[in-house]
Amino acid sequence: MGNSLDTRLHPQHLPGQQVQVDAFSIDKIPATVTMFQDFVAETRYKTDSEKFGWSFVVENHATEKAKAMSDQRVTDASHWIAVPGALWLKPDGPGSFAKPLDTAGHISRNDAAAFCKWRGMRLATETEWEFAARGGLKKTRYPWGDRRPEGDYWPMNIWQGKFPKENLILDGFHRTNPEMHYEPNNYGIYDTLGNVWEWTSTKYVDSAPKKKDEQEQFVLRGGSFLDSIDGSFNHPVDINVRMSNTAESASSNTGVRCAKGIGSSKGYKYPSKSTKGIGGMDQETMQKIVEEGGIEALQKILGDKATVTTPAELKKKQEALKSKLKAMEEDMQNDEHVEL
Repeated sequence: MGNSLDTRLHPQHLPGQQVQVDAFSIDKIPATVTMFQDFVAETRYKTDSEKFGWSFVVENHATEKAKAMSDQRVTDASHWIAVPGALWLKPDGPGSFAKPLDTAGHISRNDAAAFCKWRGMRLATETEWEFAARGGLKKTRYPWGDRRPEGDYWPMNIWQGKFPKENLILDGFHRTNPEMHYEPNNYGIYDTLGNVWEWTSTKYVDSAPKKKDEQEQFVLRGGSFLDSIDGSFNHPVDINVRMSNTAESASSNTGVRCAKGIGSSKGYKYPSKSTKGIGGMDQETMQKIVEEGGIEALQKILGDKATVTTPAELKKKQEALKSKLKAMEEDMQNDEHVEL
């Protein structure tokens, strides 16, 4: 599990690690509009987007009525509009209607957990999610192998073109896609990449100090129809892509896939502050950099904030320290008093 292909990891990627996964089952598809509608009809559930009265929609997708209703945008991401009335049934705001077989969006983690509970299921852990998404393949970039999507080959739903104004729709879809449109992985699971971000039950672990009043965040996996193949905008979509958000947050590209099983605590061992090495990198990552580019490569990445010492240099320093200590001992033997 994790990214064992790249020496320099994306800030949110996990370093490669062997994991143990207990038996579990997982939905073949993320929840569709019809599936979520059945849940709402029976339980009268109101999503977080409905409680807040709005949800985030990308300007390129928002209806004209939605644009006219709101001028509230995300700081440093002005393509996101806070649209009144946007929800899973009206994904682009007032005047839009979701297709029954399309994947449901505007799902918060709270919504996702409630939906899965109603079905007698639960959210997958991040370890379970990646195990299922890989479809039995190890050390590959995508669930189908390493072939990069390009040209007329687009086996997943992501953005092609100049974001956020131009979407070439080479994959056939402007937003979410209908169930089972693309080929499944070797486990028969669909849409593990692109389409919608999928919530997991796993808390997001960040080595950075927690800010005062900062809310707890949870991991989402898979990327979405708004992400890119190379990370030139938004997130680079491959099997390692992940992000985090708070439990009540939702947008047009967040959805849910449910799992079932014991939900063991076994799985990926997340780094803590104490296991991080120099520059926020763990020992394994630093070792890979040294093996590929030498000490100079590691020093270049770390910059002036840290000094990298080779084993030979460390040995020289240790020998010099021993000599100094020996000289001090001889001085002490020749003098009745020691000045400290």
